[in-house]
Amino acid sequence: MADLDKTASTTTRCQRAAAPVAAVSSLILLASGCGGPQVNYALPKDLCGIPVHQDLIRPFFPPGDRIEFDGDSFLEGKKAESFCQYYVDGNTALAVDATRSSQKDTALQLAARVAKPAHLKVWKRADGHIAGYGGTVYGTSSCSESPSDSDGQPARTFTLRVSANHVGSTQSARLGLEKVMSALLPGAAHARGC
Repeated sequence: MADLDKTASTTTRCQRAAAPVAAVSSLILLASGCGGPQVNYALPKDLCGIPVHQDLIRPFFPPGDRIEFDGDSFLEGKKAESFCQYYVDGNTALAVDATRSSQKDTALQLAARVAKPAHLKVWKRADGHIAGYGGTVYGTSSCSESPSDSDGQPARTFTLRVSANHVGSTQSARLGLEKVMSALLPGAAHARGC
């Protein structure tokens, strides 16, 4: 009987000692990304042909195995309208479109046209060239000497829109989208002839 008590006591001590080790091992696995969804594809080094730092776009690309690109490279030609889209495992992750317009629109006006009827909160950057809502951001800059998308009239505004389907909190999405737009807008406007 004494041997059984000693064995039970030893087993209990081993179980108590193993519990913290198992907890620490679980934390290490979670911190390293093991056991959860992972990004198993290379992030693009540009968006629609416009170079962008991968750290800026990383939050908008979800876990998955493969990425696909469809649409225009903004560096090819100077079309009045351009569109491109990135898919992760067949689902849209990020969409980018650009337009030269004869209208003199602000980013806030463009964002509000879509957001207000849907009762979504609109935000804008202090300089007024960037505004958005939810997972969408608009950027505008002046444009001249190029035809617009409306019957070849002279362009007055270049608009870039980025829509992300994979966003975290509204505040972090806003900050991230604002940075992406700040990085993309000058290059995209120049590539489109503005």
